[in-house]
Formats: sequence, structure tokens, C-alpha cells
Amino acid sequence: MTIYSDAYLNHYADRYVAMHLKRHGVTLEQYLADPARYDHLEFEPFPLLPEQRRVQQQLDAEAARAEQEIEHLPRRNGAAIEVLHHRRHHRRTFLSFFTRKVKA
Repeated sequence: MTIYSDAYLNHYADRYVAMHLKRHGVTLEQYLADPARYDHLEFEPFPLLPEQRRVQQQLDAEAARAEQEIEHLPRRNGAAIEVLHHRRHHRRTFLSFFTRKVKA
């Protein structure tokens, strides 16, 4: 067991509380042993709570299912493209208008 001076303990214990390191899973003893090791956690987001973790897993599963549904489609630059099956009506000739009119 390590004994720390009062000034050291007060300074780093206050930093431990201010940085909310308990929410990152770091104990005070771990922090006091090597404070520089945990300084990067000050600006890191907190780990997800159990309920948030469950929702994140559901969202990941939904995204995987949605990706699987469009996996068979052709892709351009990574984006899925649905092939369009349509007939083009030529607009500049008399026959194109006539053929559209007759078919209807």
C-alpha cells in the first residue's frame, strides 16, 4: 500500500472527481498510482449504460438486416443502385407521339 502526502492526495482526488473517472471504470487507487495514464479520459465520452448498449445492439442488428436486403443490388461508388426498367418515348418525332397515342 502506498502512502501519499495530503497535498498530492487532495490535488489528484479533486481531479479524479472533476474528470468523472469513476464512470470510466477507474478507481481512485488506480488513478493515484499513475495520473498521467488516465488524463486522456477527461475528454473521452462515457461508456454506454446497459440500456444504451442494448439499444445500440438492436440498431446494429437492424442496420445489418437492411444492408443484407440490398446486398444483391449493383453498386456505383459504394451506393446501391436499383436498375430502372422503363421505355423511353422519343419526343422529337411525329411517330413517337403517334405511337404513344395509339397504344393508349
